[in-house]
Amino acid sequence: MSSHPAARPAPSFLSPGRWVPCVLIAAFVLLPIHAVAMDNAFMLALMSRIVILAIAAVALNLVLGYGGMVSFGHALFLGLGVYSAAIPAFHGVHNGFAHLLIALAACGLTGLVTGAIALRTQGIAFIMITLAFAQMFYFVFVSLSPYGGDDGLRLAAGSRLGGASLADAAPLYAVSLAVLFAALYATRRLAASRFGMALRGSRVNDRRMRALGFPTFRYRLAAYVISAMLCGVAGVLYANLTQFASPSYMSWAMSGELIVMVVLGGMGSVLGPLYGAAAMLVTEEILKSVTEHWMIIFGPAIVAVAVLSRRGIAGLLAGQGLPGGGGGSGAAIRPSGSAAGSLAPALPAARLSVRNLVKRYGGLLATDDVSLDLETGRIHAVIGPNGAGKSTLIGQLSGEIAPDSGAIQFDGRDITRLPVHARSLLGLMRSYQITSVFAEFTALENVMLAVQAQQGHSFRFWRPASRQASLREPALAAMKEAGLEAHADTPAGVLAHGQQRQLELAMVLAGEPRILLLDEPMAGMSQAESQQMTEVLSRLRPRYAILLVEHDMDAVFSLADQVSVLVYGRCIATGTPADIRRDAAVQQAYLGDEE
Repeated sequence: MSSHPAARPAPSFLSPGRWVPCVLIAAFVLLPIHAVAMDNAFMLALMSRIVILAIAAVALNLVLGYGGMVSFGHALFLGLGVYSAAIPAFHGVHNGFAHLLIALAACGLTGLVTGAIALRTQGIAFIMITLAFAQMFYFVFVSLSPYGGDDGLRLAAGSRLGGASLADAAPLYAVSLAVLFAALYATRRLAASRFGMALRGSRVNDRRMRALGFPTFRYRLAAYVISAMLCGVAGVLYANLTQFASPSYMSWAMSGELIVMVVLGGMGSVLGPLYGAAAMLVTEEILKSVTEHWMIIFGPAIVAVAVLSRRGIAGLLAGQGLPGGGGGSGAAIRPSGSAAGSLAPALPAARLSVRNLVKRYGGLLATDDVSLDLETGRIHAVIGPNGAGKSTLIGQLSGEIAPDSGAIQFDGRDITRLPVHARSLLGLMRSYQITSVFAEFTALENVMLAVQAQQGHSFRFWRPASRQASLREPALAAMKEAGLEAHADTPAGVLAHGQQRQLELAMVLAGEPRILLLDEPMAGMSQAESQQMTEVLSRLRPRYAILLVEHDMDAVFSLADQVSVLVYGRCIATGTPADIRRDAAVQQAYLGDEE
């Protein structure tokens, strides 16, 4: 029986996920024509509002849906775009291209500065900092009495693009719709690109991305700035729609509306922001015509959609839970030519020297004056009871934990203070005690990320990553080396525990390592799976310097050339497996409990 999951059948055109987008796009093209013909200004204004706010929601979706950054201050950029049209118009500058350039520059620079600060935090701290920046700008514009202050500023005249004025409803709608379609197309291409793959990876598992060698801060900041600039473009269009600029466009309430649109439509889906904007604004108008207490009905409706589908309207229409913008092809991808063979030739021999490493947590010494050496062709095992400091040691070697004192040298270079992603790019790769993979990605995509990290960070925004042989073929070779090539198209989240361990090893191998730091790679495995992993590590020995932290003593003593024993952070013995077996102190502290 095949180990592959059954490939998902291609969606029929009759499925909602196929025909609803077509109907919606047709409606956005045809209904305004009907509205102009019938002189229905209300319909045209409503559709313009939907389209413009959908552009802002597309911008927010880039950071919220694809990057996992909950910005509660994104209305700041919408408001800056509004004032980028209103203030120049107040001074007699009505050139729409000038308004757009001012908006792009103002929002890009503001996004760069605020993002560089906010993105150094996560979670609630990030939310509060983005909100604080938006409120700060809100009060700045409230205080600008020459431009209306809290009362706002009436747009002196519409932005002019060529011979058309955006104060006129029809040209404004046409330009807005063109911008929306361009933004949706760009989002689709970007999400499937190397940049998009890395951005989505940082949302799913930022720690693993950094361990692979990705400078995730740079990716997130780039996405944040792009998002801010697109929001600014929406702001220029919104100023022409309302013919008014107000600090209220920067308020937390407007930011909240944009978040609701993204969540309601479907975070991380290309068309989700459009679904959300259309559903929210049309429902709002319908309920307003029925009752003045429309929010009492509207709130529970949003909750109902969230309960029915965590991926919003887009998830309901698609009838499945995988995010848009990427993913496996449905059929297993087979290597071509040399990809079916082994990994690339071994890199030069490596040596890692650790001297007098100390890490304190309050009064607790997690590592106490630890020294050891790793070199290519040898496996150095570190054993000890739980809480001995083994994982803390690996964390210091990989760069995730800063030692209080001591030195780490890689081929004679001091890397003690080098960040984790920089160490990974040197060839120092690690696995984790608790399995750490990208559950939403296929197994192949997991390994492709590791390959991508080693090929440099060119921020390629356009070409789909899944079609690039330079990523796919080395990834398949690494999967074969780890014994997992049969599961290339399987989502990592549904792999068995032992297979996820193999996947982690494949990711490490695909990163062109010179030194492997393996933190309990056999934890949770069956005896047969442990034996298979032992055989894999034995084959890898000649190519790499390996540090093995493991509780499976049979595996340790069959693999290791050298063994160090940690107890309460201190190395009490180092020697060959035979020496360690005979050591009385080791027997008393650890091995006696194992036998």
